[in-house]
Amino acid sequence: MGVREKGEIWKCRVCGNEVKVTEVGGGTLVCCNKSMELIREGEPKEEKEEIELEENEEEENWGDLKEETEEKNIEDVEKGVAG
Repeated sequence: MGVREKGEIWKCRVCGNEVKVTEVGGGTLVCCNKSMELIREGEPKEEKEEIELEENEEEENWGDLKEETEEKNIEDVEKGVAG
């Protein structure tokens, strides 16, 4: 079995080294002349996309709030109200 997804965790059964996949290039991980064992799957692609969408939504909402606050501050300055 080879590397399939970013985030996978592989462990050497001989010495205990653990490796986290940061780039997928295929192939099989080897340590102490033995194939390493997959102990945790990487993040499913669907979850990553959902998290990215949520983060983008939060950024958009923050941008709207910032814009509203700036508009209110300008109105207050024009009215002579101290903040």
